[in-house]
Order: sequence, then C-alpha cells, then structure tokens
Amino acid sequence: MEVGFTWSSGADETEIRLPSTEDSQSENNLLRNHQESKVFGFSDNKCVFPFTFGNKKHFDCIDHPLLHSWCSLSEIYNGKWKYCTDDDRARCVFPFTYKGHVFNSCITLGSVFQMSWCSLSPNYDQDHAWKYCY
Repeated sequence: MEVGFTWSSGADETEIRLPSTEDSQSENNLLRNHQESKVFGFSDNKCVFPFTFGNKKHFDCIDHPLLHSWCSLSEIYNGKWKYCTDDDRARCVFPFTYKGHVFNSCITLGSVFQMSWCSLSPNYDQDHAWKYCY
C-alpha cells in the first residue's frame, strides 16, 4: 500500500489528502482549510488517544505522513483529523504499571538520562508508550 499525501492550493482554500483507510472506501479523505478561518481540519473536535493509523496504535500526535503533528478524531483513523496544538498533546496517565510496579507520579527509574518520565497508558509494560515529564 502506497502511503502519501497531496497538497494543492486554490484561491480561497487549501486541500490536504491523507491516506485512506483500508476499509471499503478507496478514495483519500479530503480536508479543507478555509483561508478566512486559518484553521486546518476539524478544529472544534478533540484528539482521541490512543488511535490506530497505519496498523499501529498511537498514544500521542504523530508527524507521518505530514510535516506537522496531527491526531485522529476517532479511535480508528477514519479520515477525520486535525493538526495538534500544545493542548492536544497526550497527558500522563496515573497510576501506571512499569515492570510490575504501580506508580502515581513521574519516575526516573529506567531512564538512561535520569530524566523524569511517565506512561501514556495505564500499562507501560504492555504498550511501551511514554513521554518526559516537564
């Protein structure tokens, strides 16, 4: 399956095409950015984490196949998405399980650089999704 996107620009709107899902729909999903609003995608909706795109579960905004971070607006990507803002980034999940132990705050255990981190799911041992705590 070829993965890619198309960017075209008209006089009053910009179109972005993301890869279609592998369901019965074969056409790419189309989003429009109306220049007067300067908001891409479906800006009034919230990111859904985790979401599945490209046969992979994502716990935070992703860059592929676009140049800017984006997220799905449904658990399984169905063509509805938006560009991510700082408010859309995945949040730490507490409590979370790491190496069979339950933690209720950020930890440095297991960090090569001794920087605090947290899980993005209730079970790090299963999902291996994490981020640094700031």
